[in-house]
This record gives sequence, structure tokens and C-alpha cells, in this order.
Amino acid sequence: MLIYSLAIKEKFGQKPVQIILFVGKGNPPLPFFKDEFTIHKFIVLDMKKINPDEFIKSDKPEEVIVGILAGKFKDKPQTIEKVKERTVEIVKNEKEIAKYIDGISFLAGLFDVKIEVKPMPIQVDIRKTFLYKWGKEEGLKEGLKKAILLDIKSKFGSSKAKQIKNLLDKINDINHLEKIKKEVIRAETWENFVKSIKNSNSKNKI
Repeated sequence: MLIYSLAIKEKFGQKPVQIILFVGKGNPPLPFFKDEFTIHKFIVLDMKKINPDEFIKSDKPEEVIVGILAGKFKDKPQTIEKVKERTVEIVKNEKEIAKYIDGISFLAGLFDVKIEVKPMPIQVDIRKTFLYKWGKEEGLKEGLKKAILLDIKSKFGSSKAKQIKNLLDKINDINHLEKIKKEVIRAETWENFVKSIKNSNSKNKI
């Protein structure tokens, strides 16, 4: 906070009002930093003690979404539902709604709360949200890994499939997985397959 304050003052000539929104469990940090020569003060707000409705009643979606951070942990599912409904109420553009759903999903994830898009009173193309894109990509990765293991099992045996599984678990690049699948089909022997994989990525070991 001290470093940010000094940098902002140097660039803009004014000292900022700094506010910490504390959303963790337990007690919030002290509202100052102090060492042998310096004391720097700022505002600390314990979001657990603030009513989420203070944000949700806003007409600005950015402020409404902040309501997720407020209130008690046990009330998060209900709070998130209210934030979702209020956001749809004040935002009519479908693309904008998809953007705010991303924000709601991200903050909900911080509290291990999953949100549903279907109950919303407006049609939203969930394919435009980052959660859908992420989920789709993860599904493709898992599908490719399973397909590779099945191909290796049928072509080289179960023991070879077990050997390759640890390597596949470490790979998150779809293009790399697709290349491995092609190499399984091309390889005439297990040794040829291993050689092709090592050549494509010498860092991975089987």
C-alpha cells in the first residue's frame, strides 16, 4: 500500500485514498503499516460486516457484482443469486450480460459456489462466457488423453498405456496431445512411438 501510494503521488501529484476490502476469514489487517521510520495509514473494510444489499441496490452492474464480496460466508449462495438477478435486471445487452456473468462466476468461485445460467430471466449464450470456453477446452483435453490411452492399449498393450499415462497427465496443450495421437497411429512399434515423442518434446520422459 505504501509503495502504491508513493508511486501514484509521484505520477499524479496527489495522494490517493486507499481502501482494503477484506474478504477473508478471521480478523482484518490493521489499517496502517509501520516501521522504524515510517507510518502509512489506509482504510480497511471488513466486507463480512457490510450488507450485500448496499451494493446490489446500485444501478451500476460493476457495483452490484461487488456485493458478492460482502456479507457472511454462509449467505454467499443467496447473495450470488441476488447479484445475478439484479445484473440481468439492469443490463439488457446480451454480450454485456455474458461479460458480467464471467465476473460473477469468477467471484463465486472464490467462495466455492457454482452458479447456474439457465434460471436467468433472459436468454444468455453461455458459449460466450469464459467458463464455457474453459470447460469445453478441458473436455477436449480429457477426451484426447482417453483416446490416446485406448489407442496405445489396443496397439501396444495395457502396460504401455500405464507408462504413458503419467506423461499425458502433465500435458495441457491440445496441439501437443493431438500430435501424440497421430504418432500413436503412425508408429509401427512402441520404440518408434517413444522415439517420436522424445523428439517432439525432449523434456518429457516416458
